[in-house]
Amino acid sequence: MGKGKIIVASMMVLCVLIFIAAIAFFMMYQGELTEPTSEEKHAAILHAAGLLKSDVQDEKTIKNLFQRYILSRKVDLDSGEWVADDAVAQECKKLAPEHDPAKIYQRCAIADVYLVKNKNNKIQQIILPIFGKGAKSMMHAFLALDPDGRTVKNLYYYQQRETPFLGARVEDESWRKQWPGKKVVDNNGKPVLRITQEKPGNIDEYTVDGISGATLTSMGVENSINYWTGEQGYGRFLQRITRDPDIIAP
Repeated sequence: MGKGKIIVASMMVLCVLIFIAAIAFFMMYQGELTEPTSEEKHAAILHAAGLLKSDVQDEKTIKNLFQRYILSRKVDLDSGEWVADDAVAQECKKLAPEHDPAKIYQRCAIADVYLVKNKNNKIQQIILPIFGKGAKSMMHAFLALDPDGRTVKNLYYYQQRETPFLGARVEDESWRKQWPGKKVVDNNGKPVLRITQEKPGNIDEYTVDGISGATLTSMGVENSINYWTGEQGYGRFLQRITRDPDIIAP
């Protein structure tokens, strides 16, 4: 009888643990993520720019740093030209699947661009908001580029719900540290970034080593960056910077 009670009690505990794990998994992966708040975006932009330490959460510090070093602008993706914040009504159109490799479902003509200046008000970085579908969720990031509009300074994912210890490693420093110096477009302005699961010996300035065991997430990152640096994204804007770097002057 004693052994029987122990077995029954053990089974009950096991069932409870399985139930708790199932609830935790459901809460972690249910539905899509909500739109990031302005505060979350500002903190992520500062992280992408290398201006905010990972342990800083103070809203006043974030606000002051953002106001001091970040210029918020808007660009017309169709022309690549700056637009006033209230000059043009936003237009968004549904994307056909064959024109939507990042799986964002709709394209809006006016998009945000963030310029990072130093203490002398000289522009040091261009930060582009990018997002796209990973293996399990929509992934939001900021891509920081040199003023040449081609060379990566940083890639900072700040909102995603990929598989822990696999796709979620897009936020890990160990994976992100290989991005600085990579090129997102070639000399003709064509998106050519590639994320590979091959051996590191095949890595060049246009190639990033993928996340081991997270092929779909890696593909999502590649598709997102190539979409947003291409013709439907910021491609025309980046090409204008190549022709005339002074357009990003404050």
